Amino acid sequence: MFLLTFLPNNSKFWCTLILLCLSHNLWATQSVNLTLNGLTDQTLTDNVLAYLSLEQQKQHPRLTATRIQRLHQQALVEIKTALQPFGYYQATVSAELLPPPAGGSVWQAKYTIKLGKPLKVQKVTVQVNGEGQSDVVFKKLVAKFPLKAGDILNQVHYGTGKKQLVGLAEERGYFDAQFTQQQILLDEQAYTAEIILIFDTQQRYRFGEVTFQQETFQEELLKRFLTFKPGDFYTAQQLLAFQNALTDSDYFDQVEVSIDRTAPTADKHLPVLVKLAPRLRNLYSYGIGYGTDTGVRGSLGWERRYVNRRGHRLSAKTELSQIRQVATATYMIPTGQLSEDYYTLSTGYKDETTNTSSSKLFKLGLNKNQPRQFLGSRLREVIGIEYRDDNYAVGSDTGHSKLLMPSLTWSYLKADDRIYTKRGHKFQWEIRGALDNLGSNTSFIQTRLDGMVIYPIGPKGRLISRGEVGYTLVSLLKGDFHDLPPSIRFFAGGDRSVRGYDYQSLGPKNASDYVIGGKQLLVGSIEYEYRILEKWSLATFYDTGNAFNDFTDPLKQGAGVGIRWHSPVGLIRVDIAAAISEDSLPLRLHITVGPDL
Repeated sequence: MFLLTFLPNNSKFWCTLILLCLSHNLWATQSVNLTLNGLTDQTLTDNVLAYLSLEQQKQHPRLTATRIQRLHQQALVEIKTALQPFGYYQATVSAELLPPPAGGSVWQAKYTIKLGKPLKVQKVTVQVNGEGQSDVVFKKLVAKFPLKAGDILNQVHYGTGKKQLVGLAEERGYFDAQFTQQQILLDEQAYTAEIILIFDTQQRYRFGEVTFQQETFQEELLKRFLTFKPGDFYTAQQLLAFQNALTDSDYFDQVEVSIDRTAPTADKHLPVLVKLAPRLRNLYSYGIGYGTDTGVRGSLGWERRYVNRRGHRLSAKTELSQIRQVATATYMIPTGQLSEDYYTLSTGYKDETTNTSSSKLFKLGLNKNQPRQFLGSRLREVIGIEYRDDNYAVGSDTGHSKLLMPSLTWSYLKADDRIYTKRGHKFQWEIRGALDNLGSNTSFIQTRLDGMVIYPIGPKGRLISRGEVGYTLVSLLKGDFHDLPPSIRFFAGGDRSVRGYDYQSLGPKNASDYVIGGKQLLVGSIEYEYRILEKWSLATFYDTGNAFNDFTDPLKQGAGVGIRWHSPVGLIRVDIAAAISEDSLPLRLHITVGPDL
């Protein structure tokens, strides 16, 4: 600074600037290329690199030669330290640091590692005291402790075992649990280790009284969702199941379930606090779509999510299309803790006219919906009874049908995504019937089974298969098939049946060549779809099936190609199908909107 004071002002400025630039250049140009040799395990490599200060700072903008040399000297200790948690206490490291060549700026740091003999565990003692000592779940966890005698001393596994004990205590309500002893004893001469873990769970907590903070529903309704009783031993799984049951009930926008650990009773009961915010009482919906079977269609819906404090629901819906006008109303009464557990009282009217039949149907029904376990799977079971009053015409058959039909339906659905399923399946089986003079003017028993399976083929493809089979028993019950309305008869053909044929155009015909429907149904389909763009797919398919009065009658066949668009309103399918069972191979366009399952 003393010398610079004698320079002209502009010279002083430029000298200072040049010195600063040179200084900045010296700081910025130093970097290190680091090489590790001798390690084949990526976990060990990653841990060594995480410990190495030189690795962390090798691209630092202010790295100097002096700092590089100092960090290089630290590296030997850091590498050995990084290997010890994995049982390598006798590792040797040779190091080499090469300065950059003339005019260069990159240092070369090389480390060659010889792991040596790993240290092994000679003895493992894991002991649980307190009430957890008799807990079967703790006994199973201790038996599966990640380290056993003879294993390499891996402190990561040791830490995992400790976390599992603490996590299980938290999950099962041993909130005062703690380690009274936790040691790894090393014998340097024998080059072995002994693990000692003593875990005292102390006393286990229980669920206390449940308090609901809300003013919309009766407490009796909310208690139906409880997955435990006050006094039961606490588990986090039961508390979460309770919260999920309230959330799935569709009554609440917000559900918060917690236990108050600050206010236990003398006998270790913890109060349970439930904060609930109800959903909007009314829900309105509308929809519009198009299908070649129905033409343009639209719907309007209204739902009263809760009619009263007992949680009853009311919904109404109307659907209009070129062939069908439908109006329905449903009143639902919850009966259990699950959203699938309820009674429904429903009524509806449908006026439908197709190329094969016309019908004006009024119906009134009562159903019991509930979940059911079968072979380890959760099914939905619907037991119901329905009264139908139907004025119909199909072919040359006209009539006024009155049917009182008990029914049983089992259904199962599983999918990775309900909007666009890549892997999933759906099955439904139904049986229903009526007896003459018992609220009905004819007799029949009918069963129907349908299903669909979707399976991924590679990253962009999927295979879709579906099938339907139906059977109607009439004659043995002294009924008359001609007294059955079209809604009970089987037809085939259409967008969701055998493509290439018009909607309900397949089935037995009368003497005037009109399709009148059949007693049996058999339909199968297989389709391959391949995604060509993010929202677009191509498909090819083969369908076969028919409705008939004898399963030995021939099946009709259709095949074609299609394009799929993943639109904001759902999957839109456009298919061109040929009726390959017909001599002229007529083509038909099929357009449908909606999810696969």
